Amino acid sequence: MNRMHLRATMLVTVSGVAALALAGCGLQTGQKQTADSTSASTRIVVGSSNVAETLDPQQASDAHNDFNVAGVYDRLVDYDSDGKMIPKLATEWRFNSDATQLTLTLRDGVTFHSGNAFTADDVVYTLDRVKKIGSGVASFLSDYVSATAPDAKHVVITLSKPDLDFIGALSPIYILDARTVKANEGSDDAQGWLGSHEAGSGPFEIKTYKANQELDLARYKKYWDYTDQRPAALILRMISDHTAARDELLAGNIDITMGLNAVDIEGISKNSAYEIVNIPASRETYAWLNTQGKITGDEKVREAIQLAYDYSGHLSSALGNQGSIATKILPEGISCRVDAGKPTQDLAKAKQLIDQAGVSGATVTVAYQPTVPEFNAAGTILQDSLKKIGLNANLVAVTFPQYSQMVSSQATMPDIALAWDFAAFPAAGPMLQREWDSSAAGKTNFTWYSNPKVDRLLADAQTATSADKACQDYTAVQKQVIADHALLYIANPSVAMVSDKKVQTIPFSPTQQDFNVGTLRMSR
Repeated sequence: MNRMHLRATMLVTVSGVAALALAGCGLQTGQKQTADSTSASTRIVVGSSNVAETLDPQQASDAHNDFNVAGVYDRLVDYDSDGKMIPKLATEWRFNSDATQLTLTLRDGVTFHSGNAFTADDVVYTLDRVKKIGSGVASFLSDYVSATAPDAKHVVITLSKPDLDFIGALSPIYILDARTVKANEGSDDAQGWLGSHEAGSGPFEIKTYKANQELDLARYKKYWDYTDQRPAALILRMISDHTAARDELLAGNIDITMGLNAVDIEGISKNSAYEIVNIPASRETYAWLNTQGKITGDEKVREAIQLAYDYSGHLSSALGNQGSIATKILPEGISCRVDAGKPTQDLAKAKQLIDQAGVSGATVTVAYQPTVPEFNAAGTILQDSLKKIGLNANLVAVTFPQYSQMVSSQATMPDIALAWDFAAFPAAGPMLQREWDSSAAGKTNFTWYSNPKVDRLLADAQTATSADKACQDYTAVQKQVIADHALLYIANPSVAMVSDKKVQTIPFSPTQQDFNVGTLRMSR
C-alpha cells in the first residue's frame, strides 16, 4: 500500500514492477564521450532504477524525476540529517505575527548555469509557475496565494491561512532561471522544453541527456558553494534491473548503485573494494488498524495485535536486516517526534487480551500489496503471529488503487492494512494532520481514527504562530495515538548504498527517497 505519487514512485520500481528498458549501446557511446573530457579518477557513475519521466522540476514530486534533477537545481531551504532546517538560496526567513505572510532574504552571489544572476524575481516566477500549472510539487503549496519582490534580495509570500509549516513546504521546490524559462515558455509554460533542458543554479549542469538512459552532468565552476571535492563529471545511468546494476558495479562500469537484494549485498560486503552504507529511507512500515471495525474497534484487540507481531522476524525476514525496528510513529529525519519505545512481542499478554475481548477464533482481514517483497513477507509473519493468539488472518492481495477504494468506506475497509507512509517534506505537522484528523477518515486517515482531543490539538497546531507551541500540540497528538493503539509502527527500512572506494560515504538526506546526488564527494 505504498503511495505511488508524491515521491513514492521509487518504491514501486524497487519492488520489481516493470520499468522502461535500458538501451546499452546508447550508453556506451555516451560514456565514451564523457570519458574523453574527464578521467575516471574525477568521475562518478551512478546506476539507479530512477528512470526520469521528465527533467522539469515541477514534477519532482515523483522520486524518479527528483533523483535526476536534484543536483542541477537549488532549493530555498533544505533539511539536515537530523531534520533541522538549513538555508540554501534563502538565508533568512520570518513570519508575520499571525503566520499568514513569510518574508525570505536571499543569498548573494548566486548565478544560474546560463550566467544570469539569481534574484527575487526568479523565486516569484517559480512559485507562480508552480501554482499555475497545478501539478507535481504544487500539492505542497496549497496555502500559497501570491509572492512579491520588494527588491532583488527579498521575497514576500502571502498565504491563505496561518501556516508555519509553509517554510518546510518550500524545500521540495527547485528554483528556476526565470529569464531562460520565459524565453522558452511556448504554449505550455515551458513544460515541454524543461522536459529535456534545464534552467538551474545547482552544483552540476547538464551536458547531455538521453531519455530513459543517461544524464551526463558536469561540475558547475561558478556554484555559490563550489568545492573541487565534487566529481568533475557525474553520470546518472538509468538501470531498471538490479541484477544488471550489480553486474555493472562489479565490472567497474558504475561506482554507486542501490536497491540490491540481501544476497548480493552480503556477497559484495566481502569485497574490500566496496563500501556498503545503509541510509535510512524517508518512509516507515506500518500496519494500520481499523479503529471502527467490528473486531479491531476494540482497543484490547488492537493492543493484542501490536503485542502479537514478530518485529524481530520482520527485520530479518521482510527486510533482510536492512533497516531497524521502529520506535516512533513518524519516519526518521523528522523533528518533533515522540519516542514510543521499541515494540516487542508478548504472546501471553496478547492472548489474554483476545480472551478478555471475547473474539478468540475470529477472523480479521489483512490487506497487503504482494508486489512489494516486504509486505509479502510481513503478511505471512502477521498471519502466523495472530494464529498464536487465537485470531485467524485472511490475507487479501490488492493493488494500491484497490486499497484506496477499500478504505473509502467502512463496508469494505480491511481490519489491518500493511503499508508504507512518509512525509512529503520532513515536518511532523502535515503528516499527522492527514493521518489522524477525523475529517480525513476514508481518505488519508487509513485507520478511520477519530478522537476529539486529537482533532482539537491538530486544529490548534495548524493555527499556531509559534513553532514551539505547534510542536507541543503535535507531541500530544502522537502520545494520544500511541495510547489508543491505532497502528503497528513496525520498521524503518533503509536503502543499502553500494559504492567503490573513490566515493566518500554518502550522507542521509531526509528530503530524498534515495540520496541527493548533489552531496556526492570524491574520496581521493
